[in-house]
Amino acid sequence: VFRHGDRIMDKWRSNESYPNDPYNSRKFYPVGDGDLTNVGKKRAYELGLVLKDRYHKFLGDLYYPPNVYARSSWVPRTKMTLQLVLAALYPPVEIQKWNSGLPWQPVEMIYFPMNEDNLLFPMQCSMYNDIYKNVLQNAEVRKKIEQFDNLMKITSNYTGTNITNLLGLVRLYNILNAESSMGLILPKWTRRIYPNGTLLNATRLFFDLLSYDQLNNLNGGVLLNALINDMNKVINGTLHRKINLYSAHDINVFGLLRALNIRDHYLPEFTSSVIIELHERNKKYFVKILHYLGIPPKTLQVIIPGCTVLCPYDKFIELTKNITGTFKSPCYPENQNISKPHVITPFDDSFINE
Repeated sequence: VFRHGDRIMDKWRSNESYPNDPYNSRKFYPVGDGDLTNVGKKRAYELGLVLKDRYHKFLGDLYYPPNVYARSSWVPRTKMTLQLVLAALYPPVEIQKWNSGLPWQPVEMIYFPMNEDNLLFPMQCSMYNDIYKNVLQNAEVRKKIEQFDNLMKITSNYTGTNITNLLGLVRLYNILNAESSMGLILPKWTRRIYPNGTLLNATRLFFDLLSYDQLNNLNGGVLLNALINDMNKVINGTLHRKINLYSAHDINVFGLLRALNIRDHYLPEFTSSVIIELHERNKKYFVKILHYLGIPPKTLQVIIPGCTVLCPYDKFIELTKNITGTFKSPCYPENQNISKPHVITPFDDSFINE
């Protein structure tokens, strides 16, 4: 499960702009709104090379569709990222070459419209939204948010827009992060709060609250449950797939880490990934967790609290059972083709109204 590569600001989908931004009127043609930069494309391709280097012997050279499940969110930058990862992972072997001048082949990938994708966009769930609104009224949570009241006032003055909640601060963080990745010079006033400082802390709190208490089950827990279901099928011999790839967002990477009770981590950088491996040794199964940081391109071994690097599968299931409970809710139908009338994004004011 990985985050997309470096991108430009997403003004249309996520309202990532502010009146006093020195680059507000600049056009980044031919890059589409919120899409990958060339740096982001390269970083995504490098992630594919990392996966190929690690799993080459297991996956083999030949792309065979039943071996691969490649899924993206509906957002263009995640689709692009997945295409680049697959291009690095599965260059055509001789029998699959169709153009001698192009070492690339099409690889099947899927995505669902956002309003049908409860797996990668948990905020589509009405239950999630109801619980989240209650979380924001929690006295302890309110106290944590109030720590950033002064930051909201300061940034409102500098940006020329009224920032009154964590969402506004997160949007600002995303703008600065995108502009920094593009090599643009940030305004001097940002140096006190970015890349480290109170703006980062506010963004971390925003992500923490997306998995606060029961929301952990409905956020990363749903994705973890899907991964466990596939591992069960592999163990039972009913699924012969070799790799699942999910091209998604920082909220998904962060949420999955939180569902695994892994809390000693930073905000997911571009192409940051959670890698869950299923190992078989002497007819016994184990789970190993890796965290690819993306920036820098470094892979870390992660130990699930209460287990070891190679965690016995039964122990892994025991440790995660409180998070991966089955939800008998309209939010999580078995048939993902059921449409819902309203689309809510993670950075939509109708989703988060503090």
